Amino acid sequence: MQHSTVTSKGQTTIPGKVRKALRIKPGDRLEYAVEGDHATIRVHPGTRSLKGSLSSDKGKGMTFAQIREAAAKAARKRGGTR
Repeated sequence: MQHSTVTSKGQTTIPGKVRKALRIKPGDRLEYAVEGDHATIRVHPGTRSLKGSLSSDKGKGMTFAQIREAAAKAARKRGGTR
């Protein structure tokens, strides 16, 4: 099991093996869900999930909400389950 130490400012470093397994990159946002004495971390890719989405006509005729959903679906598909 991986571990890290919390600093006096409440900061910690996510161990490299964990970052690699979750594909965490700079700019990603982490969401925490606390249940009792356990926390679950969910990774929200940063702007890298939108890479290439504006460089083609793929979204032509789609609403902004539809484009966002398609981008999120593509990011989930590329990133696998987390």
